[in-house]
Amino acid sequence: MAPPGAAASEAGAVQLLLRNVDSRTTVIRARREDTVESVLDRLGNGGAASGGDLRLRAVHAGRELPRGATVGELGLPWDATLHVSYRLVPTPHADAWRLASEIAAAARLAAAAGVPLRAAASLEVLVRRFLDSARAAHQRKSNSALGPVAEHLGIFLARGVPGVLVQLYQSDDERRRAEAERAIRCFLSPDPPAGKSIVKALTAPVLLEFCGSFATGARKGDPLYAALRAMVATVLSDPEWTPGLWGDVPRRRVAEQMIRLARETAVAVIVEIAGAYRSRSQPSAATRNLAEFKTFWSALRPQVLELDADTPLRPWRKALSLTLEALLKSVEDCMTRFEMNLPPPAAAGRKHDSSSSALPKWTASLQSVWAVLAELDAWSDVHHAMRTTLAAHPRAVTALVLSTGSELSDSIRWITRHRDLLDFEARRHLAMAMLPELVRGAGAPPPHEMLIDRGRLLPDSFGYIAHATPQELRAVLSVAFKHEQATGPGVLREWFCLVCQALFNPRLVLFSACPQDRRRFFINPTSVVDPLHLEYFEFAGRMIALALRHKMHAGVFFDKTLFLQLAGRPITLDDIADTDPSLHASCKKILEMDSSLVDSNILELTFVREDEVLGSRVVIELFPGGKDIAVTSENRCQYINLLIQDRIVNSTRRQLAYFAAGFRIMFNKWKPWTEFFASLDVEDFDRMLGGSKGAIDVNEWRAQTDYRGYKEKCRQIKWFWKVSQTL
Repeated sequence: MAPPGAAASEAGAVQLLLRNVDSRTTVIRARREDTVESVLDRLGNGGAASGGDLRLRAVHAGRELPRGATVGELGLPWDATLHVSYRLVPTPHADAWRLASEIAAAARLAAAAGVPLRAAASLEVLVRRFLDSARAAHQRKSNSALGPVAEHLGIFLARGVPGVLVQLYQSDDERRRAEAERAIRCFLSPDPPAGKSIVKALTAPVLLEFCGSFATGARKGDPLYAALRAMVATVLSDPEWTPGLWGDVPRRRVAEQMIRLARETAVAVIVEIAGAYRSRSQPSAATRNLAEFKTFWSALRPQVLELDADTPLRPWRKALSLTLEALLKSVEDCMTRFEMNLPPPAAAGRKHDSSSSALPKWTASLQSVWAVLAELDAWSDVHHAMRTTLAAHPRAVTALVLSTGSELSDSIRWITRHRDLLDFEARRHLAMAMLPELVRGAGAPPPHEMLIDRGRLLPDSFGYIAHATPQELRAVLSVAFKHEQATGPGVLREWFCLVCQALFNPRLVLFSACPQDRRRFFINPTSVVDPLHLEYFEFAGRMIALALRHKMHAGVFFDKTLFLQLAGRPITLDDIADTDPSLHASCKKILEMDSSLVDSNILELTFVREDEVLGSRVVIELFPGGKDIAVTSENRCQYINLLIQDRIVNSTRRQLAYFAAGFRIMFNKWKPWTEFFASLDVEDFDRMLGGSKGAIDVNEWRAQTDYRGYKEKCRQIKWFWKVSQTL
């Protein structure tokens, strides 16, 4: 029975008698919403035992009470007696907890003043045992389960072992320092040399904590710290690494530590770029610094972006911005010095020599400059400032692009997003780097020889090109016409012009000429009348790719819509002005009409398009059910976009696919052929494929001329250029 006065509070509280195994009784007053676990917690923690943790349990009326149940749910009466005892709860990876605790204790004991080093257990042996335990746990699970290893390493962090070991390493006693170094270096080769790599791919959180535990002044020049930092870079660049493997390490902690490492690599790269003029950097060190720079900054980016979404600006974020600004400043200074070594613009008429011997010495840091620019391009902090820098140094940027070969084209591909800042020579160089080089001389494959009958120009050329293998097309082409003795580059150039002009002749119905510019062509939607039209579209694609590879002007120009489709870019209303002037004018009028007129349905337009196919009128819905949807002022933009898509893209999709299949025959499988167009605009493609539309620039012609059998100083060559200047 409840005592007097207890009835008033009985609905809100209960008095419980907790009796321990030693018969001692503790009186606790609990609310009805309190759980059994919260009541037992008032008695204190159970503690740890071998193989697990000791956890309190409560028994009432012969049954164990669920720890998550509330006093009210269990209906415990006033003065209910609960018998309390301990139960051993197994702890996951108990051996790991024990070993981690032993390592931390041994390290603290070794660091204690006055304690002989032999009194502490061998730290290296203990760490090796810990890593063996992680691998054993992995084997017990399965060969593909990496979870237990990550949990072991999390225990190593939770016990604070990295910090204790680094503290011992930084002691003044050489023997203690060596003992700690041997233990730490276990994580530089955590797996047996002959065994499968199990632990290494997951050590980044531990390695990062090791690096972060070093005192600021102790990092520079320390070989162990340098080795740990290099191993972090190695692990983060492993294909098996994912950001989820950071485990329970707070993302802010990861970002702060990664920013510090990224800043160190940035300083090394800045020094390397600045020292390029003085030739102070060692090639091996520069390569290592650059590799670490790329790894740390690419790994840092997602961590910072994640925190930027929901964290206000912090001091570490400000430090990152200052580092990015310092990187940009180093590149800007480098470009300024580079332009000081370039010939003046007045000498630009001379032929460009992109050989390494003709460039200033600083191009030895070419890869570092491009790596820094690529990283700056990825950060909004300095993106605008970087574009301003590129725009302020156009000659340096152009020279940088021209000094790169095809082996570097992928690493600088990002700059195609800023093609508006590049001149034509740079844009063309980036595009041509996507094509394989023609192999000449010893070791080159035999030339692909063709004997063409002028009367059967297209059929003969089709047979040689359409049925050739990619390897044959990547060899040197040799063309001769029947009953003619002439061979060589001039004949090859004539053959390219004749075949391309025949393919793009509107009478062949493959392509149609733009009404207002008869030299520009787009795919003819009615080409289906020719049963071989798809095979000839693939042939045309091969011919265009070959003309570009051999740097031959085909004498044809693509319509803007055809170029944009090949480049994978969207087509807008303004883009179809030359292709279909009538459709362009009609769409413009619809957009300019008063909204009330459009909404009155005076145009009687629905989402359909009428077309003529083989003499018959057909109605094509722009989307399912489009014939029942009226065009209004709100949806007219959508109507025009769908109309353009169907009229220009959908109606020639199949032909374009075959043309593209032929075009990409010249590209390596691992290089997307659409990247060829990434750095180009339609005007650039005009100059590369069709040649100049205006008068010939003799100076440019002379600058791009190669001499075979002659030299530029030969008397006949001088006569030739003198006559050319007078034409």
